Amino acid sequence: MSIKNIIQEIEGDVIDVTKTSFIHNETRVVPYAGDSELTYERGKDKKGKKITTCVLYVDVRNSVALTEKHHTQTMGRIYTAFTKAVLKVARHHNGHTRNIIGDRVMVVFPTKNCYTNAVDCAISINHISQFVIQKHFSGVDFKCGIGIDFGELRVIKVGIQRNGNENGENKGLVWVGYPANIASRLTDVANKKIEETYFEVTQNPINPMAFWPGPGLGLSSLFRERSHSNNPKAPFYLSTIEKVEMTPEVFANSIAQYDNGELYTKGGKLIKFEKKTRTTVYPNILMTDSVFKGFKAANPQRKCILKNFWTEQKHNIKNVNGKVFGGRVTWGLT
Repeated sequence: MSIKNIIQEIEGDVIDVTKTSFIHNETRVVPYAGDSELTYERGKDKKGKKITTCVLYVDVRNSVALTEKHHTQTMGRIYTAFTKAVLKVARHHNGHTRNIIGDRVMVVFPTKNCYTNAVDCAISINHISQFVIQKHFSGVDFKCGIGIDFGELRVIKVGIQRNGNENGENKGLVWVGYPANIASRLTDVANKKIEETYFEVTQNPINPMAFWPGPGLGLSSLFRERSHSNNPKAPFYLSTIEKVEMTPEVFANSIAQYDNGELYTKGGKLIKFEKKTRTTVYPNILMTDSVFKGFKAANPQRKCILKNFWTEQKHNIKNVNGKVFGGRVTWGLT
């Protein structure tokens, strides 16, 4: 087949995807690649599933640095041992492994008891990392980070049908939804020391009772919506002073300049700004507020709850807007 023909065939596939419907049926059981109710045939509605549950990611920390420092054979043994351990302990806690990408593993849990199963699975993985892998691979600073979120996941099958050994390699499941993204974001920073640059902006906040009457200074678009309580005679800025933290990106998008050269920010009257840095050390296991609340409600008498082993984390994790709880919890085995 010529390249022209294959591109035409692919364009036909793209058109098919845009023209056919995607139907997601609810389930409480974790879908798998061979599920006959997941379909992706051309010319037909694509059938997927949706499940509301917990998803967990675990990732090896500093894998590149470890590979550079240690022999390739050693790292192969570590990855083999750790991945096998994660798969076994996930199954023990009723979890289903659904993606292994390098040294990152994704585990999804059936809806029933998902909070307890997901958190217990995280504790077990953390325990294995600290007390089993480290024990048998002396001299290797092995660490992992774990993230958990809860919510609705939509599952679709993707790929093409191939004959022979390549069939399984050319199709798989895609998990779409915030829980997978958020759990992955938490995993990115769990058990890491993050150095962060930010701007501390000191300003007089905008008076919510005022509105900007004209376009002269480029701010009018911010205040087109106003209620009957607005007072045109009220001062545009309040006399109170507030300090606001901004990421470099938000600060760059917020700051601008008047025609006379004076600086201003979109959120208030600029008094001063200062570029700062801080270091945040995140614990080994991170979970969203919804996971923590669900786990606590299901296990009010657990030691880790009564002794406050899980603590709220001050964070600026990308795409994570709600509260995050974390801990370094392991099993008290004797």
